[in-house]
Amino acid sequence: MRARFITAAIGIPIVIAALYLGGPVFFVFMGLYSLGAMYEFCHMLGLSNGLSTVVAGALVIPYYLNLYLHFLPWDVYLLLYIIIAASIFFVFSYTKLTFQQSAGLIFGGLYIPVLASTLALVREMDQGMFLTLAVFLVTWGTDSGAYFIGMLLGKKKLAPAVSPNKSWAGAIGGFITGIIIATAIGILIKGNVLIFFLWGCAAAVLGQVGDLCESALKRQAGVKDSGNFFPGHGGFLDRIDSLLFVSALAYIFFGVLL
Repeated sequence: MRARFITAAIGIPIVIAALYLGGPVFFVFMGLYSLGAMYEFCHMLGLSNGLSTVVAGALVIPYYLNLYLHFLPWDVYLLLYIIIAASIFFVFSYTKLTFQQSAGLIFGGLYIPVLASTLALVREMDQGMFLTLAVFLVTWGTDSGAYFIGMLLGKKKLAPAVSPNKSWAGAIGGFITGIIIATAIGILIKGNVLIFFLWGCAAAVLGQVGDLCESALKRQAGVKDSGNFFPGHGGFLDRIDSLLFVSALAYIFFGVLL
């Protein structure tokens, strides 16, 4: 518990500072965080430390540079990434990587940096600081609501094969908490309350789905946590499993409706 508190006491101010500064600072922050999460993902696939570092850097750094500097349109870059990554992983690394590792790396190159980068894109929107803060608060609120309600009332398991501790009561508690927080934010920033309510409904569901997705990945890899960089909290990927889905939804939702 002490380790969790100390990590949070150090980490939260860093996140808030990067969020407040925005611009290139927040892009660099998300790029570095994605790099750490991608490294852990490579390690979960069974790659060595050295190869995990090289592959994570090759997948994350060019993506964020292109996203910030706009060398290529976003859709063109992703198509080239899939073609080039498939060629390298399936053909040129045939003797070094299994099919599962190659396919996993292509998936991970989309799952982590692309979804994580949507948080930086939300920060660039009008009222971006408040919208990005909303993503954090709804994600954390949903997780906390699910945890505490699950502890009090959780009996029927939600997905025992994937995450034995999660319950239907916890999922419903997280859902309600996420909606309340999203609606309250809409009221506080004088936004369209209906849009924030609807986003809260979807975000509170997808955030928990994101958590379960990472739990399933860890089960397949046979690990409890994606890493141990944050004492008491696990790894990079453990801290953003829900955030990845909520952020991507926010980018689509607010980009279309606001």
